[in-house]
Amino acid sequence: MQTKNSTTQQTVQLPKLKPCEFGVEYTDLFSVKADANLIEALSVASDLADGISQLCGRLAYAINDGELAYLSEVRTLGFIGDVVSALTRSAERGLKAAYEAEDAQ
Repeated sequence: MQTKNSTTQQTVQLPKLKPCEFGVEYTDLFSVKADANLIEALSVASDLADGISQLCGRLAYAINDGELAYLSEVRTLGFIGDVVSALTRSAERGLKAAYEAEDAQ
């Protein structure tokens, strides 16, 4: 008996984000929404990480050239870093929960 190849594509359902609060001073104001889209969260995190890199480059150039670096710029780096961390950790927790649920079956 010969088996037929299936042309039906399987749809992959990605896990949703797990809730995650961020920002030491802001945990009551900012958090990652549970069940948000994982791909969108990782895309936003990537864009923000690029922004961190650009801002660090600007600060390095300015400081090396004798210009002022502003506290607001440094605090912005920390805050954006917190956001990126929260998004990626939330995605990690969502993926981990999905794998654990799959292993339990």
